Amino acid sequence: MTAELRAWVEIDSMQPQWAAYVAQTCQGDPPHAGMAQLYVEVAPASRVFALVNAAVKHARVRSALQVVERQYGTLELHGSDPSVVRQAGAAVLELLGATPADREPPQVVSHEVVTRVDPNQAQLVNRMRVANLLLQDETMFLVEVTPAAYTAAAANAAEKQAPIKLVYAAMLGATGRLIMAHRSPEVVNEAYLAALAAVGA
Repeated sequence: MTAELRAWVEIDSMQPQWAAYVAQTCQGDPPHAGMAQLYVEVAPASRVFALVNAAVKHARVRSALQVVERQYGTLELHGSDPSVVRQAGAAVLELLGATPADREPPQVVSHEVVTRVDPNQAQLVNRMRVANLLLQDETMFLVEVTPAAYTAAAANAAEKQAPIKLVYAAMLGATGRLIMAHRSPEVVNEAYLAALAAVGA
């Protein structure tokens, strides 16, 4: 059965907040900071079952995520040794009959920096948060990207670049969304640019 490789996201070293977020929200094995990670998004969605099966049998990796949606399927693999994660990825690619170059490149749907967040808006954002609280007068940035799995690359790159605070991440569905914040606009801008660079913007 043929499949479309929508996203291929390699992370060499998971940053602490990103690793904690994945561990908090995952279905399967929770990763930790410093691990290498791979996200694969495909269509049709049900292909993820065979892909996860091939990956975990081929290399000593674990999976935190195996999600089947209406159109797209997303899987996550992680391990302490980046070469082993690449080995698992090779098994996925072999089954797909694809290479990373066949992936759909990320496209930024929207991006914005909001300065001095009003307390009312902060509370609205906090109702949907999955990580840290957004506080009034902080500056936040938002990035929306497709395919959704590329949100992981943006979040991890931003945290690696600056001491930014992860507030919200959604990486399933038609588009992925990321919100990060800090009291210092300069810190936010530094992380914001790193996030955009990670998704080719």
